[in-house]
Amino acid sequence: MNRKTMSVTKTIGTIMAVGGAAAMIGSAMMSNNSTKKQMKKTADKAMKTINGVLDGIQSMM
Repeated sequence: MNRKTMSVTKTIGTIMAVGGAAAMIGSAMMSNNSTKKQMKKTADKAMKTINGVLDGIQSMM
């Protein structure tokens, strides 16, 4: 049971992280003042955030 719960938790965390990253990138793309450099920074931050979330979930297991 514990293994199944952790698997579900990890899946939900991954989905939330990917959704957040997609929202950040989509928001940056929709703004008028966004440049390629700014979008690259935003995408980089999103990837670092996803990595941090997944590391946190993995360490909880």
